[in-house]
Amino acid sequence: MNTGYVQIYTGNGKGKTTAAIGLAVRAALAGERVFIGQFIKGMSYGELSLPKYIKNIVIEQFGRECFIIRDPESKDLEIARMGLARSREVLSSREFGIVILDEIFIAHHYRLLSSMDIRRLMLSKPKEVELVLTGRNAPADLIGEADLVTEMREIKHYYSKGVLAREGIEY
Repeated sequence: MNTGYVQIYTGNGKGKTTAAIGLAVRAALAGERVFIGQFIKGMSYGELSLPKYIKNIVIEQFGRECFIIRDPESKDLEIARMGLARSREVLSSREFGIVILDEIFIAHHYRLLSSMDIRRLMLSKPKEVELVLTGRNAPADLIGEADLVTEMREIKHYYSKGVLAREGIEY
């Protein structure tokens, strides 16, 4: 790629991570190296097995093995900061044509990362790297600076009928 852009997938609907993973698979199959950094996530998700099948995808998690239910703990802040540092390192290395920072806006929502932290990542992106940022509640100022923004909006969801998250579909 000659020019990479900044993409944001946000909104309250299902599909933000799924869209980013789909883009990762498409890019990897076209020969791009892809880095996926998952903020807040430290549990097992189906996509973690992708590198076994597609060698040019790398996935790292920057979260604990539990959801943040109330206020984040100092360990959550520490891990998010490590993820931020690793994301800077990955971007500056130019080793990957696609860099996906999954749930980075959830880390922002919990005040583990600031808008300025994320803006600096966006500004540090090398010209040829595609940067994809996901998560609910993307800040308006960052939306304004992105090149592509997709909002997933929930219209109807089977969770309201008591259907729990299903392996291979929601995780």
